[in-house]
Amino acid sequence: MPSFRAPTPEQVRAALLKIPTFQLRRAFYERLENPLWVRPLLDAGAFTNPPEPESTGDGYLRDTYWPEVSFLTRIAPQAPDDVVDVLLRLQESNNGWVRRAVFEIGSQIPTDSSVRLEPLIKAWAPTGFGWRTDPRSLVSLSINLLEGGQPRLGRWLANTLFEPRPSDDSKSIRKPELLLEEYWYEEELPRMVPALGENALKALVGWLTAYVKASGHASGDHDFSAMDRSSIDSRGDHTDRPEDALIDAVRDVAVRSLRTDPTGTLNVLLRGGVKLLRKIAIYVVAEAIRQELEAGGDVAALIDAAKQLLEEPESDDEYLRVEYAQLARAAARAEPAATSVVTPFLARAFEVDLAWMRERLPRPESLTDPEWEESVQGRAQRYRHSWLSAIGHDALPADLREELAKLDEAHGPIDDPLEPMGRVTSWSGPNPHTSQDAMAAMAPAELVVHLASWHDKGDGWGPEPSHEGQGRALSGLLTTNPLALRGVRQLGNQLRPTYLRAILQGWEAATKADLELDWAQVAELVEHVLDHPLPSPFPVEGGDFDDDKDYSGAKDAAIGLLEELLKKRGSIVVPDEYEERFARLLIDRSGDEDAWANYDSYSHEGSGWDPLNMSLNWQWPSRVRALIVAATSAVNSPWQDDALTAIEAEASRVDQHGAGRAALGEGLGRLLNAAPDWIKTHLDDLVGTRAGISVEQQIVLTTAMATHRYNRAMYELLTPAMLAAIDVGDALVAGWKEESDPLPRIGEWVIDAFVFGHIDAEDPVFDAFFSKASPEVRGDALGKIAWSFFRASSVDGPIRDRFATLWDDRIRHVREHPSDSKELEGIYWLAKRNSFSSEWWLPRLREALELEPTIATERYIIGKELAQASTTDPAAALAVLKLLLGRRREDGGSAFDLSRHAIPVVIANAMMSPDEDLKSQAEAYMNELGAQGNHSLEGQVQAVLDGRVSVDDVDD
Repeated sequence: MPSFRAPTPEQVRAALLKIPTFQLRRAFYERLENPLWVRPLLDAGAFTNPPEPESTGDGYLRDTYWPEVSFLTRIAPQAPDDVVDVLLRLQESNNGWVRRAVFEIGSQIPTDSSVRLEPLIKAWAPTGFGWRTDPRSLVSLSINLLEGGQPRLGRWLANTLFEPRPSDDSKSIRKPELLLEEYWYEEELPRMVPALGENALKALVGWLTAYVKASGHASGDHDFSAMDRSSIDSRGDHTDRPEDALIDAVRDVAVRSLRTDPTGTLNVLLRGGVKLLRKIAIYVVAEAIRQELEAGGDVAALIDAAKQLLEEPESDDEYLRVEYAQLARAAARAEPAATSVVTPFLARAFEVDLAWMRERLPRPESLTDPEWEESVQGRAQRYRHSWLSAIGHDALPADLREELAKLDEAHGPIDDPLEPMGRVTSWSGPNPHTSQDAMAAMAPAELVVHLASWHDKGDGWGPEPSHEGQGRALSGLLTTNPLALRGVRQLGNQLRPTYLRAILQGWEAATKADLELDWAQVAELVEHVLDHPLPSPFPVEGGDFDDDKDYSGAKDAAIGLLEELLKKRGSIVVPDEYEERFARLLIDRSGDEDAWANYDSYSHEGSGWDPLNMSLNWQWPSRVRALIVAATSAVNSPWQDDALTAIEAEASRVDQHGAGRAALGEGLGRLLNAAPDWIKTHLDDLVGTRAGISVEQQIVLTTAMATHRYNRAMYELLTPAMLAAIDVGDALVAGWKEESDPLPRIGEWVIDAFVFGHIDAEDPVFDAFFSKASPEVRGDALGKIAWSFFRASSVDGPIRDRFATLWDDRIRHVREHPSDSKELEGIYWLAKRNSFSSEWWLPRLREALELEPTIATERYIIGKELAQASTTDPAAALAVLKLLLGRRREDGGSAFDLSRHAIPVVIANAMMSPDEDLKSQAEAYMNELGAQGNHSLEGQVQAVLDGRVSVDDVDD
C-alpha cells in the first residue's frame, strides 16, 4: 500500500490554479491516486460546480462530463466518508455523471458510509436517479445496504426499484410504470432475492401483486390475472416481461419456503386474493410435494395445504385447471385419500357452470326449453370432462374414475388434457366468444350451428368478442385439427364470410403442417366462395374490422389455399382427381374483375409497400402467383397450357402498381424450369431487351434477381435485360425493396458469376457494371459479396482466389482513378474471414485506407483481426492502426472505439519488434494517443508487454 501524505492548503490552491481547462482538469483527476486530497479539495471548493445539462436546441439535453467524478469514484473505497461528504453537497445537481457516481460509489463502500447517502437518494427519487446511472449499480447499492446491516434503507430502495406503480392512463388495461426498464427485472432479480433474506417472498409477492393491479388485470370484481401466463412452470415466448421474471422469482422462493413453513407461505401467497398468486400457490405446493417425496421427507403439512387449495371454491377457474390437476396428481401420489375433496369441489363447480351458462350463453330461438337445457347440460358436462381428464384416472376418487370412463366412451378421450389454455394479456385485439378447447369438444354440425347463431351485440363491457376474434380462434383450431368440420356440407350457405375466410386460412396452415383435409369439403367450399358475388348477404356486426363486409377476404383465402395445395411440398398427397379440380377452380373460377378493379383503383402512395409486398396483400396479384404455381406444379400436366394462357391474359393488363409484375418475377425461376419454351417465347415481353426496358419490365427483372440466388441459367437468360437495366442507372425500379437496391443486386450476380468462373472480365454485363455503375453502387455490391464470404461456413480455394483477383483489380483501378475510391468501402469484411490470410488482406486494407479514409468508420469491426495480424506483421498493423484512428472528431479528440485491448496489443507488438525504428514509432504513437486523452493507454500497453494481456483478451 503506498504511503500517502495530505497536501497543504497552499499545494491544493497551486494545483487548482494549474488546471483551468477541461482537458487539464481531466488529466489531473484521472491520475490523482492520493485519497488524502479529497478533504482539502472539498474545503478549497473544487467540488462545488458540476455542469448542469444543456439544451441542444433540438429537444435533447447534453450532459457534460465532470472529470472530478472519476477521482471520487476511484478513490471512494479508500476514503468513503470524505467522498460521501462531497456527494451530500451535490444534492441539487442534475448532472447525469454525478448521479451515476453516487450509486456506483454507494455500492462499493462500507454500509456505515453508504447509508449516509439516504437524503440524496430520496431527494432524487421523484425526478429519477439519472439516465446515465447503471441499473446494476442501483441494485448493487440496495444489496450492499441489505447485506451490510442497513435493511431499512435497503428495503426502501429495493421497493423503489422493483415495485410497479399505476400509470396515469385511465384505460382499464394499462402498462404499469417501472423505474427499471423491463430487461433489468430478468437480469437483477436473481441478485436481489438472496439479499432480501426471509423477507424475499413477501417483497416479491407485493411487487407481483402491484404489477397485476397496476396493469388492470385484477381490480374490483374482475380478476383475469390467471390468464397472464399459461403455465407457471415455463414462460413460453414472453422472455422479457417483468411479470414473468416476478412470477419465476415468486415460484422459486415459494417452493423453498413451503418445505419449511407451508402455512405461512400459503398465507403470503393467498392473502391478496389475486388469481395469479393462487395459480402460483397451487403449482408450488404440487412441486414442493414432488421434491419432498423425492427427498424422502415428511409431506403431511404439505398435504394439508394441498387439500385447502383443492377444496376452496376460489380454485374453480378454467385458467387454474392445469395447475389444479397437477396438484391433485401430486397429492394422490403422496396420500391417495387426499383427493377426496375433489368430488364436492367439482360438484359445486358444475352447478356454477350451469348457472352462468343459462344466464350468459346466447340461446338460439329455434330451441325449446328442454332442448336448450340439454344443450347447456351438454356443455357443462364437457367442461367437467376436461377437469376430470386433466386430473387423470389414477388421481381421481373411485366414483369420479367411473364417470371419466363413461365420458371418454361417449365423447372420446381428450388429447393432451394438461395443455394450458391460450394466454391473454390484454383486452386489446379481437377476442373469441368460444375458446378453441370448447369448439374442439363440439360435434362438427354443432360447431357450425354455434358459429352461425352467435351475433355481435357490442354491449361495451370488457374484452368484447367479435366475429373476427372467433374467426382467428377457428383458424387456430383447424390448423391443428382440420377435420373439426368434417362431414358438414354447404358450409358456404350457413356461415358468414368472416368464418369462411377463417376456415380456408386454417386449412391452408394445416396443409403446411402436413395434415390431411376433407378433400370433398374443401373443393365444395372453395367453389362456393369463388363463385359467390362480392357483396355479402350477412349484415355486418361489430365495429371496424370486426366482421368482413364482403367476400374479398374469403376469395383471397381460397386462392391462397389452392396455391398451397398445388405446391406439393409436404408429405400429404392430394388425390389426382382433386388436384386437377383444384387447378381448374383456380384457372376457370378465380378470375374476378371485382378483384382487379379494387386493386387497380387503390391509391398506395405513402403506404410504404413495394410491388412484391403489395402482391401478397391483394387478391388479383395473389391469383397471378397461384397461376404460376398451377402452371409449374407438374411438367406437362393437363392444365398447364390453360394456366399459362391465363397468365398471359393477366400479364396483358396495364399494371400501374406493379404487384402482378412482382409475382411474375418471383415465379420466373419456376417457369424457366417447368415451361422453358413458354419463357423463351415471352421473355422479351416480361423483362425487356437490350434495346430497352419499361418500368413494368424492370419490376419483373429486379424482383426475379432479388428473390432468386445467382444461377448460371438465369444469368444467361437475363443478360440483355441486365444490360438495359444498367443503362437506366439509379432510376431502376425495385420490385422488392430488400437489403440490396436493384442496381447493386445486378452487381452481386455479376461478381458471383465471376468468382464461380462462369464469366470473365470480358463478359458484357461485367464490363457494363464496372464501367457504368457509380463507385458507390460497385462498392455496395463488392461489400455484399465480401460479407457473404464472411458468413460462409467454408469457401473453396478457386472461388477465394478469383475473388481476391477481382479485389486486386479494383484496387488497381482506384489507384489509377482516385475519384472512384468509394468502391473499396466494403473491403474490411475480408479481414473477418480466415479464408484470406492477414498477409493478403493487411497490405490491401492499408492501401484501401490510404485511397478511401472513410473505411476507418468501420474500424470497430476488425479490432481483433488487426490485433492478431500484428503478431506476424507489426509494422503493417501499426500503419493500419494509424489510418483507422487517423480521423478526428470535431472536438479534436481521437476515436478509441476499436475492440477492447486491440490498440495496446498492436502497439505492444510493434514495440517488441527487433526493428528499432518501428519500436520508436510505436512508442511515439502511444504518447500521441495519450496526449489526446487516452491516459490509461500506457498502462494497457505495459500489461501486454508483461504478458498479463494477450491477443486472446481482445473482444470479437
